[in-house]
Amino acid sequence: MELWNEIITEKSYNLLIELKKITNFVLIGGWASWLYSQTAKSKDIDIYINFDDFFKLQNFFINKGIAINFNRKLNKYEIKTEEIDIDIYTPDHCNLIISCKEVFNKKMFKNVNGFDVVLPEVLLLLKLDAEKERHDTIKGFKDRIDILSLVYKTRLDKSLLSKLSTEYKVDLKIIREIITKSSKEYSYFFTKSENLRELKKLKIELIEKIK
Repeated sequence: MELWNEIITEKSYNLLIELKKITNFVLIGGWASWLYSQTAKSKDIDIYINFDDFFKLQNFFINKGIAINFNRKLNKYEIKTEEIDIDIYTPDHCNLIISCKEVFNKKMFKNVNGFDVVLPEVLLLLKLDAEKERHDTIKGFKDRIDILSLVYKTRLDKSLLSKLSTEYKVDLKIIREIITKSSKEYSYFFTKSENLRELKKLKIELIEKIK
């Protein structure tokens, strides 16, 4: 079951593969979550990128007649099309709770199926911060799917998660709230989600995973 139109997610993934061939970047956002959990695909692309690689990316889109715009208010670069949005964060321009510069300097990423992706513990904190900002929107709903499926399907390093949550001032109790209060979100990755007993058991398991 997909949240977004399958034709659009396929176009987005194909573009992602094309970008990987011409430049280096670190994935965050929905596609990073999908690479870890294989749950819900994304229609948008979110990346951290260094300066040299940013210019390669810029040339790629210029050749396609597409401009990369700078969003001064949100301190990021972006490309907006009718179907796919691309958010681009550089060491000097990043408004996220864990910055592009820190991810590169501390090597907080690893290779997953051919893509450089932020560590799952980093991704979880980024997703928690995003969900807080857009809780009542469809993107907030997708954030919760990503958060829950990351906890469910990924082996998280509890000590690293605790260290990062302290460093970046993220209250991990929010995860517990998302686990207990979510309902329909589970249907995207848990086949027994309509069985209330099984769903209750899963919620207990997920809470144990983050203790």
